[in-house]
Formats: sequence, C-alpha cells, structure tokens
Amino acid sequence: MLVVTAAHSRFVTGRMIPTRQTEDLLLGTLELIKVFGRVPRRLIWDNEPGIGRGHRRAEGVASFMGTLATTPVLFPPNDPESKGVVVERRDGWFETSFMPGRRFDSPTDFNDQFTD
Repeated sequence: MLVVTAAHSRFVTGRMIPTRQTEDLLLGTLELIKVFGRVPRRLIWDNEPGIGRGHRRAEGVASFMGTLATTPVLFPPNDPESKGVVVERRDGWFETSFMPGRRFDSPTDFNDQFTD
C-alpha cells in the first residue's frame, strides 16, 4: 500500500501497488500525484529501500524527482515521529479500520474500495 498525505490539508490518497520495487513505487507515486493535481515540493519517504537509504538513492529515483522538480526526503528507520502524528494515525487507520472485515477480489477492487 502506497499512501500520500498532504501535510497541511491532511488530504490522503493511496493505492495498492504490486511490489515495493523502485519502478512500482515511482509509478504509484506518479498516479497519486495526479490525484492531488499538483506536485509537492517534497516527497517524504520512510526508509523505503526501493527509493533509497541514507544519502543513496535507488537507480532512477533522481531522474524521476528531477523531472517532477520535487525533492525526496528520506527519514531514518524506526522514526515515526519524523513523519508526524497525522501520517502515523492514517497508517494506523488503514491497518485497523479500513482493511479488517473487507474482502478484496483484486488490487483493482482494493483501489476502488479505497477510493470510494
């Protein structure tokens, strides 16, 4: 599950992606940015190996971010406070309130239910 939350408005959108590989993460990110209708100045990542770790970026990430004129910010592992309480609460809601008790026939069905 790839989730994008706007820091100030708290607008949230998400999408189930097939893998956590760089290509799927970047394509999913682009799809979610389209939902927002504008590109954020920064995209914050929680130590995702498909994006990069520390100062090292995964192959293709710099080109993707440069094309969109945005900056990736990589937070250290196990540091939920750095993302902020809003993001952590949303993540918790997905795990404890949205997904339990639902049936998903496919990733498309998941995305449709989530969007509704």
